[in-house]
Amino acid sequence: MQSLGLIPRFSKLALNNEKELILKVPWGKLTALCWGEPSDPPVFLCQGRLDSCSSFRPLVQRLPSQYFYVSVDLPGNGKSDHYPRSGALHVIDFVPPIEKIIDHFKWNKFTWVGHSLGAAIGKVLNQLQPGQITRMVDVDPEPAYLPRLNDLSFWYKDYCSVKFCGADDHYKLKLGPETAPKYTYEDVRNKMMKARGASEHIVEHVLERCLEQTDDGLYRLTFDQRFKFLLLPTFLYDSLHEFYTSPKTPTLGIFATESIARNCYKAFPFALDDKAWRHGNYRHIVLEGGHDLHLQKPEDLAEHIATFLKDNPEKIVAK
Repeated sequence: MQSLGLIPRFSKLALNNEKELILKVPWGKLTALCWGEPSDPPVFLCQGRLDSCSSFRPLVQRLPSQYFYVSVDLPGNGKSDHYPRSGALHVIDFVPPIEKIIDHFKWNKFTWVGHSLGAAIGKVLNQLQPGQITRMVDVDPEPAYLPRLNDLSFWYKDYCSVKFCGADDHYKLKLGPETAPKYTYEDVRNKMMKARGASEHIVEHVLERCLEQTDDGLYRLTFDQRFKFLLLPTFLYDSLHEFYTSPKTPTLGIFATESIARNCYKAFPFALDDKAWRHGNYRHIVLEGGHDLHLQKPEDLAEHIATFLKDNPEKIVAK
């Protein structure tokens, strides 16, 4: 695996110690932003779907400086290349890119901070490589608790419709970013501000890596449309409970009031019940706000994460 190295950033939004990593991978290039010194203990930040690694800047600049922070653009997000066009994508498809980052830095242990889909990816990786993730923070992990298999017939129809055929908008699975709608910069910025409940300055961190200008002077988002059809792991209640609570990894769940109000965690109430985690390694807090807490409340989020890191010194944990 070749690397173009850590390249200094020249963006007006970049932090002073920010560098970009570009890795050559089998499907193209994989990009990430890094903050701090590689010799310091690593903290990996994993984005949710339809986001970019730069969305973590407001959080990182408020976190303790003694760590090395790395945030990746998942394939089809930010400046990372899309996966080859084919069928729908699955959460498991985003574990290999994380492994590429781990291999590049030769980490044998690190802290995981995952937002939304990033939390679900972290749960899978934590089972595949026990003890590698020594501490875990789940930031409003909706997708990690949405899948539920209680009607096999319904699930089968939904799976086939998305994965293979039948959906009215199935054609989007094969569309590239060049077919995305075009907007003025002000329009796309305002749309993202409304969708993510964040200020103009904050959403510019996201747009910096997922927006391209077209020949007619307009702009389009470069996200992989297949993220709208993303397939999540599907479990019966007891199976998901076992899958998440069996590792001994110290874990902090941070939940948004708006997501709780929308019953995102109703099917799996153990997410909000510290005593339901057998090893006593889990605690959760609830913050006022919407799904994108890392953009809306970076100060509050940083305070809780910093306390969690301090209260749980890094050590290799047993499964």
